[in-house]
Amino acid sequence: MSWRVNNDAEFAYGAGHLNLATTENPGLVYDTDKISCAISMPWRPHLVGTKSINRSSMLPRFGYDAPTDPSMQPQHEKRQTVNCRCFQAKSPQYRSSIYVQCCTIKALKELQITVESTNLLFTYPLQNRSFKASKFAFHIKEEFIAKLPLTMAATTANTPLHKPSPLGSSSKSSIPISKSVLHFRTIPRKLTPPRSLSVSSSLSQSNSTPGSTASAVTPTKAPTHDFISRYAPDEPRKGADILVEALEREGVKDVFAYPGGASVEIHQALTRSKLIRNILPRHEQGGVFAAEGYARSSRLAGVCIATSGPGATNLVSGLADAMIDSIPLVAITGQVPRRMIGTDAFQETPIVEVTRSITKHNYLVLDIDDIPRIVSEAFFLATSGRPGPVLIDIPKDIQQQLAVPNWNQPFRLSGYMSRLPKEPNESLLEQIVRLVFESKKPVLYVGGGCLNSNEELKRFVELTGIPVTTTLMGLGSFPSRDPLSLQMLGMHGTVYANYAVDKSDLLLAFGVRFDDRVTGKLEAFANRAKIVHIDIDSAEIGKNKQPHVSVCSDVKLALKGINKILESKGAKVKLNYSAWRNELNEQKVKYPLNYKTFGEAIPPQYAIQVLDELTDGNAIISTGVGQHQMWAAQFYKYKKPRQWLTSGGLGAMGFGLPAAIGAAVANPGSIVVDIDGDGSFMMNVQELATIRVENLPIKILLLNNQHLGMVVQWEDRFYKANRAHTYLGNPSDESEIFPNMLKFAEACGIPAARVTKKEDLRQAIQKMLETPGPYLLDVIVPHQEHVLPMIPGGGAFKDVITDGDGRTKY
Repeated sequence: MSWRVNNDAEFAYGAGHLNLATTENPGLVYDTDKISCAISMPWRPHLVGTKSINRSSMLPRFGYDAPTDPSMQPQHEKRQTVNCRCFQAKSPQYRSSIYVQCCTIKALKELQITVESTNLLFTYPLQNRSFKASKFAFHIKEEFIAKLPLTMAATTANTPLHKPSPLGSSSKSSIPISKSVLHFRTIPRKLTPPRSLSVSSSLSQSNSTPGSTASAVTPTKAPTHDFISRYAPDEPRKGADILVEALEREGVKDVFAYPGGASVEIHQALTRSKLIRNILPRHEQGGVFAAEGYARSSRLAGVCIATSGPGATNLVSGLADAMIDSIPLVAITGQVPRRMIGTDAFQETPIVEVTRSITKHNYLVLDIDDIPRIVSEAFFLATSGRPGPVLIDIPKDIQQQLAVPNWNQPFRLSGYMSRLPKEPNESLLEQIVRLVFESKKPVLYVGGGCLNSNEELKRFVELTGIPVTTTLMGLGSFPSRDPLSLQMLGMHGTVYANYAVDKSDLLLAFGVRFDDRVTGKLEAFANRAKIVHIDIDSAEIGKNKQPHVSVCSDVKLALKGINKILESKGAKVKLNYSAWRNELNEQKVKYPLNYKTFGEAIPPQYAIQVLDELTDGNAIISTGVGQHQMWAAQFYKYKKPRQWLTSGGLGAMGFGLPAAIGAAVANPGSIVVDIDGDGSFMMNVQELATIRVENLPIKILLLNNQHLGMVVQWEDRFYKANRAHTYLGNPSDESEIFPNMLKFAEACGIPAARVTKKEDLRQAIQKMLETPGPYLLDVIVPHQEHVLPMIPGGGAFKDVITDGDGRTKY
């Protein structure tokens, strides 16, 4: 028997399987994840369908489009002499063949085909011949073929695994088809779907065996019955149009997309959509932060789109931020055509590899038919379990290719589905309730994982009377003005919140991850307390602090179960923590959040207090990162979830302004205020143009101290006030306010004003809020102010600092 090798047939890279169908043996498909091919040279190329393409370990790079044009031949690397491609034919007349595409083949000794996780190895000697042509035929032993990892047997011989591409090659080989027929018997197997085309390994793949069925492990996305496509059901359309329609079917109304060469097809398709609006950012980082603001304020997945290369890499900070803060995000990037991947083409970046560790999952789309499934999976992954960002990288030729989409493809997420949290164990909930009844000084420590369960949380507090402290990410999950609120804990949390945790005998940690900015010195954090940890992500439980009782569950479901048990036990009547609450109230009186006033200077804390009063705590607040962020967390009294938008875990400066854009788009009619510092504001100041063009009614309260305030505070406290590049003004004239922020606003047609005296502040903020459309208020504040209280990094509650500022000598 023989396998014909020919370079003229259309082939499919990355199919994830190998089709060796013949008339006698229809539809035989082999899993190429388990097959590798190598020529006896210093390198070992792999067959198609690998999970990742690593530049340093995978030589050569291969398999993108039919190489009928000499300009499309494989590119050489400096340290290799031969380039080889191994691929599967797509055209029906060739689908019983493996093709090996080589260029400048010299002195090849043998071709090896191996099967991973087995001891099988077939070696075909090439007799040290030189080949002038880039095609050759070779024979393979029947017993080896019979042992290859069969994963699917098609039901009919006339059903090709892949449809020929309408844009692909249609040339035929001169070798008779009969020469390529493989005669061997097959072992009957149950049907199993081919593996996902995902290039990421951040989620485990299907654990199904060849004998398992797809229905047993993979859910099918319910079709959107009320969606009306603008295309006829059997009408071919471009991959970019399939992508846009897939977004429409997911309910996407707004995207934040910046065009480029590799994504221009997507933007052209967006212009044909009547359901999706593009808000054009002025920088890709602005786009991804805006998508985050959209998601944080609406609970919907935010969508951003960028081109390849620098456009894609400009998304990195936003993806990392969304990953750490658990924000649902779908980022779509254009990529160079498949045939050019790995050739250092113009604006080529392996963004899947770059973002592997900062996304929940990512995809490199290598088959146009997979777009509907991948988009559906991306939104499911982004919003289910612990939310997070998902990236989809789409080569330009896939965007241009024509196909008829299948909208009812099953998910290929069996490994992920098996790890999603289940209903909480009732016996564990009973154990938690028992600990509550036994405790005398309990405290609730809640984080961002409680934002979707605020009603259940309030009911739990109503039943138990346990005081509540929140993390930076948890602000709004419990009303700040409630008498049982201890406000924020941690490095810049209130003294009474940190006191409560330090003295508690039961710490109920719901939807938190025991971050270092909360715990400080881990050994000293809540060292008197029994710890109950409920979180949706099992990886967080026990990661930093070992709990006495843990539940891996959605906090909402767990609280519902706990509340039901408490109600049945009459907890509201039986529980009494009045002595504990009185002790904490004494701490509130002794150590309130306060600040000092120096002459006519405006305390930044006062500016936020005035904003809180004038908006009655109802505004959506976004911030940058720094001192202003902490003051906004301390002095604005949040009433409900998703009012507070900030970069928590990553601490990305420049977040506030674009996040406000996303919030304003997602919440028309709401008051949206970006409380920003001059350092953070300057990092994405270009988004003022987006605000003006979209006429978004965003108010910018700029606390301008001409310095990187948080770093200055650390310099004052720990570095003898030695200034190390933290002054942002003009060193030649420190009396000047530089740069003039009003001019930035003026250049974009946005009304702006500056206020320098405390007595003028209230009126200035009132005017800002009453002015229709966007407005910038430049509030000049002293750089000597410090964010207090403060627990130094790695410190414990006993190390808390409650007084002093930059005017004090240390």
